[in-house]
Amino acid sequence: MRKSISSKAATLIMSATVFLSSLPLSASAESISMTNAVKTLETGITIPADQISSGNYKDTRFNNPISPDFFCADPTAVEYNGRLYVYGTNDHQQFEAAGPDVDNTYEKIKSLLVFSTADMVNWTYHGEINVGEIAPWITASWAPSIVSRKEADGKTHFYLYFSNSGVGTGVISSTDPVTGWTDPLGHCLVTGDTPGLSDCPNPFDPGAVIDDNGVGWLSFGAGKASGGTDYMPGSVRIVRLGEDMISFDSEFKQIPAPYSFEASELNYINGTYVYTYCSDWNDHSEQWDFDCPAPGGCGMVYMTTKTPLDPTSWKMMGECFRQPGEVGFDYSNNHTHMHKFKGKWYMFYHTLMLKHGMGITGGYRSMGVDEIVVDEKNVKIEDKGGTKKGASQNGVFSPYEEHSSAELVGTAQIDYDMTDPYAPIVSAKQAGSWTAVRGVQFTESEDASQPTAAELVKTNIDTIQYDLTVTSLDAPTTITMYASAQNGVKNQSSVEVTGKGKYKVTVDMNSAKGFQIVGCFTAANDTPVTMEVDSITLNGKYNIAVAAELTNTREWADGLRNIWNGFSDGDAVYTDDYAVLKYVKADDAIELFAAENAANTNNAPLVEKPISFAASVKGKGSIDVHLDAPTGVLLTSIAFDSPSSFTTVYSDPISNIGGTHDLYFVYSDQGVSMQSWCFTESSESSERRMGDVNADGNFDIADVVLLQKWLLAVPDTKLTDWKAADLCEDNRLDVFDLCLMRRKLIYG
Repeated sequence: MRKSISSKAATLIMSATVFLSSLPLSASAESISMTNAVKTLETGITIPADQISSGNYKDTRFNNPISPDFFCADPTAVEYNGRLYVYGTNDHQQFEAAGPDVDNTYEKIKSLLVFSTADMVNWTYHGEINVGEIAPWITASWAPSIVSRKEADGKTHFYLYFSNSGVGTGVISSTDPVTGWTDPLGHCLVTGDTPGLSDCPNPFDPGAVIDDNGVGWLSFGAGKASGGTDYMPGSVRIVRLGEDMISFDSEFKQIPAPYSFEASELNYINGTYVYTYCSDWNDHSEQWDFDCPAPGGCGMVYMTTKTPLDPTSWKMMGECFRQPGEVGFDYSNNHTHMHKFKGKWYMFYHTLMLKHGMGITGGYRSMGVDEIVVDEKNVKIEDKGGTKKGASQNGVFSPYEEHSSAELVGTAQIDYDMTDPYAPIVSAKQAGSWTAVRGVQFTESEDASQPTAAELVKTNIDTIQYDLTVTSLDAPTTITMYASAQNGVKNQSSVEVTGKGKYKVTVDMNSAKGFQIVGCFTAANDTPVTMEVDSITLNGKYNIAVAAELTNTREWADGLRNIWNGFSDGDAVYTDDYAVLKYVKADDAIELFAAENAANTNNAPLVEKPISFAASVKGKGSIDVHLDAPTGVLLTSIAFDSPSSFTTVYSDPISNIGGTHDLYFVYSDQGVSMQSWCFTESSESSERRMGDVNADGNFDIADVVLLQKWLLAVPDTKLTDWKAADLCEDNRLDVFDLCLMRRKLIYG
């Protein structure tokens, strides 16, 4: 059932004469106001598609890594004023000092990087915390852990603990999550010379938490104590912090963490202390004395207790996050932070994902984040690994609020001016540079409500289409995709692959009840191939994002998931809002459960009143706004000539936009800069030609055919101007509108 078109978007627009910012801009930042805004220059020129940069390091299909531009690792996070601030080791400092194709040895890193988000997919880069200047006595600054609390002065105080190389743990503090950091001690908080720590070889990698009683705790430690073994190194310590958060209020006590290696972190869940750490690279199955599976090499492990200073009280719970190399990334060290934000739990971690996009060989790391399942009542954490797809959007990203130009999901060839870390300025390195934001909601979708599990119906599988992106290919070849049905019958289809790029393969499943193997491939003549399965489409209707790398260049990497992957009954194998492939034990098959109303969920009402794009810009040139891809449909454009100062420029009115889209801001010339942007109600009229659903300026038979296909739920059918088809003026489309369109075409 279609909903009536909501006036929510119009209400937001009308209330925004001077826009409220989604990011707290500082006093020095230029806030967008229409009072002194100027209209776009009428150049009639848009940026040619062949000039739009393809030099992006982060894949536009994915939400990971967090930063499309900077290497950063060992994440920690704190929430403040509705935003989540994430901090990490500044691998980019080592990259810039040592070069792109050498080992990352970390010794040149004396700063941390800061990012923040309100929705978990669009991130604002706030620049560096220069620990080397704040605390000049340090050797290096790695692996931060941050906590905050409101104190007697009414201010929120932040305490950021960090590794001083491998020799100790330091702390800096501030009353702001981004700026104003000071060194309260003038020396390390913890070293090997600290009384009580003579048998802790490496008192680094801190993990901090404040419990519900307002008491602070600090964990740390690595290496092998004098009486330690490979199985029980004996170097992990925990201490209760003093009231000032920079002293101690207890003795140092051991956490008996088997195979401990590094990466301490603390959480407090439902009255229980949760300690996580990275295990070493050994085979842990040779000795594992606990009632849970042994973790993989360099996997993240967690333990729990109610009494953290009693070493005998810590309970082993098992692995909570897998080694990146086990889930499709390069093998690397592991360091995580677990955080609850806006009602959902997330695991932050790092991989070597961004370096591949950059095409370098150095071991520089990049932070990622995925949603996880945490059973708070029983304090149990789902064991999973990272993904390229990353976390889904948490909350609405409104275009009718002001956004920093540095709040983004992706970039290509841009520079940052970090003079004001709360209002970074983005500038183009070249013609065709771009930035992107994810999931901008202009209007609510008609089918915004997602089906419940009970509404998902078991459905036979007629076809499966694989959307492939070939990323590496030694020579032209034929790729054959196979899908094994529940009864073991292999179905297949092939495609000729001439080079890198996107391909589609559709396999006929003959109304199979389920899969044994969701998909695997071979290449003719065993040609080495690496490719991404971006998504699968079942029965031409249900599209499910997959984001899995397949390759025949290493063992067991040439297929998607299958019934032998260890699923339990009812486990989701691949899932989307309107369909799920899940394992059914009784049938020993991966079966499709889908909603009948999945078709046309991408269609949405258009904005009720014309809007304009407005941005604070500097330079001479233009910024084009494209939908859903750097070279996607051109939504609007602004042209300007303001070489010496920032000016607010607004576009011609737009009426053919609705629903949720990714926006790509494409810059025409080197040096063109943008500080912030938003959409506002246009003061100019924008006439709609009734019947012109494809918005080409004419009403003809093509519009009638398009509406008919849409009503028949033909896949990939979209109406550019939904409102132009509403001839019944009842805020919905049905066969009556189609009849009136046909009548209008015949009789005028």
